[in-house]
Amino acid sequence: MRFLREIIGHRPVIRTLLNTVASGRVAHAYLFTGPEGVGKETVALAFARALLCSRPVDGDACGLCRECRQVEHHNHPDLCVLQPDGNTIKIEQIRGILRRAPYRSYQGGRKIFLIPGAEAMTAEAANCLLKTLEEPPGDTLFILLSARPHALLPTVLSRCQRCAFQAIPAPELAEGLAALYGLSEEEAHLPALLAGGSMGKALACISGSTGDARAEAGLLALSLGRAGPLEALELAEKTAESRDRALCILETLICWYRDLLIWLESGETGFLYNPDRSEEIRREAGSYDARRLVTIIEAIGAAKNKIEANANTRLVLEALFLRLAGLVAPV
Repeated sequence: MRFLREIIGHRPVIRTLLNTVASGRVAHAYLFTGPEGVGKETVALAFARALLCSRPVDGDACGLCRECRQVEHHNHPDLCVLQPDGNTIKIEQIRGILRRAPYRSYQGGRKIFLIPGAEAMTAEAANCLLKTLEEPPGDTLFILLSARPHALLPTVLSRCQRCAFQAIPAPELAEGLAALYGLSEEEAHLPALLAGGSMGKALACISGSTGDARAEAGLLALSLGRAGPLEALELAEKTAESRDRALCILETLICWYRDLLIWLESGETGFLYNPDRSEEIRREAGSYDARRLVTIIEAIGAAKNKIEANANTRLVLEALFLRLAGLVAPV
């Protein structure tokens, strides 16, 4: 588990949180917003540990006290992390944590409720939480995380102090990866480029899982170029077996077609997400025109957004792949 001072990127947010802990001027509810994988939950847990620490140092956790060790080992009785039940956070789950809110903390400090994926709350769950956000107990703190804050109730948004997370610049991400994981500058460079500002994706690149997704997305792009309707439906069925995997492949496909567009329009490799595949990109780019590539990228992006909003993964992919089967065929 990271300390606030160890977080890569997000320096304005980190400074604000350190000052918050040091000054003791803590809001009753925070909303951390930003793209998936940029580190919102890592920062939230580091912030929670600093708030629960019995001997904070310059606004950060000491890492030595009992409270710090409990948070690190995920057994602090006053820190509750609420995970979705399936694809949603249900009203029964919110009622469960709210029953704890009026009582004193077990260890005499704050009670902290962390809600990742807060946009997954049903309308009933969000309204149930809203009542407590309006009049929270003095020692209770809520930290909501969301990649899609527009899906939250405006009344919930208005009662939270918002911390906006941005994509981490590639040079900063590469420097952090090298420092934290002992990578050389060359080893850290490619994962930082491919990650698109996401620490989670950079770590996936290092572990090799993103490489698998890139290979799968490349094969999918080629397959769709020669697929008829039945083949397109079969590809959609296979891709839809795992929602998370499907989202990863769609994002990788967007990066692939984006690279084709960049090369087609500029002939430059310095801005590619896949610089290690520049020769393949040069070959493939000649089969497209810019307008069609933009249409493809927009279609994949729209499908990704629908799946993230809990639409049926297979139905979305079937519609997308049937459309792409015509769009990605060579001119």
